[in-house]
Amino acid sequence: MKVKKHLMMLILLIVIVVSICFFTAQLRHFGGGGNSAAAGEGGFSTVAPGEPEEPPPAGGELPAAESPEEEAPELPPPEAGPVMATAHFARDEYQCDCAGYCGGWPCEMNPALLDKIEALRCACGSPVIITSGVRCEARNDEVGGVPWSFHKRGGAADLYCPGVPVGDLAQMAQTLGMNVLPYYGSGYLHVEI
Repeated sequence: MKVKKHLMMLILLIVIVVSICFFTAQLRHFGGGGNSAAAGEGGFSTVAPGEPEEPPPAGGELPAAESPEEEAPELPPPEAGPVMATAHFARDEYQCDCAGYCGGWPCEMNPALLDKIEALRCACGSPVIITSGVRCEARNDEVGGVPWSFHKRGGAADLYCPGVPVGDLAQMAQTLGMNVLPYYGSGYLHVEI
């Protein structure tokens, strides 16, 4: 049993390290660029592949375009899609599902919890369904939540993974450092940090 537990922890550690490397690479690709002369707005390179980069002029300012013809062509707007909270979860999956009392976001989700839920999803190897994320006071009262609910602060979520028993999901979540409250009869797990 100890070997199985150590193997599971090693796999989780590998998944977390790979995820961090992936997100770091994505940040460098899409948001990086620093103060490079080749970086345009948002850190994207304005130098075509194969073109040499020109050093910035003295004084650190980039020259303005000499004429309108030399300006970069206008790019089409990016395709609209969901805003992602993590690699596998859209931000909207965590919003309050009240009847319009709060506009969906009485507070933001705790980023540390989002990272742990993402790691849980990777450990499961299949989709994890969020049934409740943040809640406003009115929604928390409607569902019978306790007055001190972590949902009202963005520090809790209710979730399940189809095909994974609640007990197994709870054990994985605990291994990842989450506090858990399994609801075996209802088939879901409350996680918080």
